[in-house]
Amino acid sequence: MEEPKKAKRILHAWTSPYEKPLLIWMANRLPAWITPDHLTVLGIVAAFVTFFGLALIRVSPWWVMMSNAGFVLNWWADSLDGTLARVRHREREKYGHFVDHICDAFTTAIICVGLGISSLVHPGIGLAAAIGYLLMNVLAHLVSYVDGVFKISYGRIGPTEIRIIAMIGTTLCAFWNPFLFRFLGKAYLLADLLTFIVAVGLGIVFVASSIKKAVELDKRDKAAWARK
Repeated sequence: MEEPKKAKRILHAWTSPYEKPLLIWMANRLPAWITPDHLTVLGIVAAFVTFFGLALIRVSPWWVMMSNAGFVLNWWADSLDGTLARVRHREREKYGHFVDHICDAFTTAIICVGLGISSLVHPGIGLAAAIGYLLMNVLAHLVSYVDGVFKISYGRIGPTEIRIIAMIGTTLCAFWNPFLFRFLGKAYLLADLLTFIVAVGLGIVFVASSIKKAVELDKRDKAAWARK
């Protein structure tokens, strides 16, 4: 089997010009005993903090603050683990890539399950958001295999922007989540509509990007055949 090449990371999100130097600044100041693996584990713990914060919104809307704290901690740990490895020149390309993105998929599922069992949205809509995000994750990895480019952002939206949107949306809807309409005997609230829009948006980007890449690869192969 052909050995996959190291993929070049591409991140052109709104926050990336400010996020990258901040992460490097923090990585240079972390104690030597903290390793990237410690941060990866912390990111998983943070996802469970968000999970319980969302689930407990049923008890009080103020539990959304715990959810937000989990989002911030997850951003800090998940964004900093790879930066720390690069700053210390301790990159483990295959191990780091595999573990980091397996954990990303797991934590996304945990957070979306928390959203689904909260009082904010119907479980099916929370599941749709999780499926949309995981499909985009699959697309990013397939593109990294065929092009050697690991594209982390689409349309200036990256993981940090998604966390910010999630924090704003869940905080708003924890305190103000009005009834919008009834469909097939079920009442749908503002959070249902917002989460559904995110899920559909991710699905559209996934389908459009997949078709575009497939057409591009097909043309590339046919052009190579014509040169033979």
